[in-house]
Amino acid sequence: MKHIFLLLFVLPLFTTYAGNRNLVDWSFQLLSNDNSPANVSTNAKIMITNNTKYGLILTDGGGNTLYFFTKDTLNSSCNGQCAVIWPVFYADTITIGAGLADSDFTTITRSDGSHQTAYKGWPLYYYSGDSKPGDVNGEGIGGIWFVAKPNYTIMLMNNQLVGLDSVDYNNMYQPGLGSIQYFVDGYGRTLYIFTHDTFNQNHYTKSDFSNNGLWPIYQDSLQALPPSIDSSYFAMINVFGHMQLTYKGWPLYEFGPDSMQRGNTRGVSFPSPGVWPVAVASLDSATITGISTENASGLPKDYSLYQNYPDPFNPSTQIKFSIAKPGLVTIKIFNSLGQEVNKLVNSYLHAGTYKVTWNAEYMPSGIYFYSLTAGNFMQVKKMILLK
Repeated sequence: MKHIFLLLFVLPLFTTYAGNRNLVDWSFQLLSNDNSPANVSTNAKIMITNNTKYGLILTDGGGNTLYFFTKDTLNSSCNGQCAVIWPVFYADTITIGAGLADSDFTTITRSDGSHQTAYKGWPLYYYSGDSKPGDVNGEGIGGIWFVAKPNYTIMLMNNQLVGLDSVDYNNMYQPGLGSIQYFVDGYGRTLYIFTHDTFNQNHYTKSDFSNNGLWPIYQDSLQALPPSIDSSYFAMINVFGHMQLTYKGWPLYEFGPDSMQRGNTRGVSFPSPGVWPVAVASLDSATITGISTENASGLPKDYSLYQNYPDPFNPSTQIKFSIAKPGLVTIKIFNSLGQEVNKLVNSYLHAGTYKVTWNAEYMPSGIYFYSLTAGNFMQVKKMILLK
């Protein structure tokens, strides 16, 4: 009787979707997959594939793309019709390709009792709109579906904020309901900002790192991002000899009492709501300190980058620059190897002449370069840190 019912249900799908063989195949797979030994893949391969459009992604052994869903916090939340469009990936035994670790793969139990394979805590899915190996048509759909990658530095999660006080908070950090999208690391662990920080300046962490256990700095260097997030907004800063990732000038942190568990957002209420909000893509740039405008008669007619003063310097120096038109302005610092070590300015500025201070207290002596980028203008100058 069960097989008769399935046949009657599936036949209309073949008739309705005869022009879309891929969707029919996925629908049949889902209807027949009750996770009994006869219906579940006993062995499947997951490997890293270099996609021409999105770089390193996860695929099955046949090269079919796998996906993450940002609404999956502790478990899979794609059910019903969602699971028809986004079929789950599951196998009893996983064979992994080069560059992957067995410890990153787990099996979760879905709300209907069936199983699903997860990678770094993210349940894995196919997309019914992918018709052949290498297709990535599901990327970015709804701003909540993204190709699975092995090297996300920043990923997104949609979730209800729940503080350490067990209170639900809305996006205004007031008691209330409402899911918001925010930054997490590659394992789905929440990232925060500190409202007392300023542009690329960490004002929380002590020099001996004695308080780093409560609010650990996020030290991962930038690799993969969802394509909706602009990589130019990220920089690395030096915090007492340790590197910390920033976004739009905001240093990024994790929260110790989140216990490294994906989906936890306990930090939003500690020590009081709104002091440590979750990092979100729509953040305004952090306030720039050490930058000032010069009072001069009239606005500059040209873009200019002046020699820093003093030079040589120890440990801080001022960099003066002029902007002829309003727009996005970036000041970056590079070491002698050409590696970016600081992003002093990355903000919209009005026409004018400015000064910004670079404190290189925790940088080694040597030759450094600083660049000004504004519109189509770019200029680079050299400076010497002498300790």
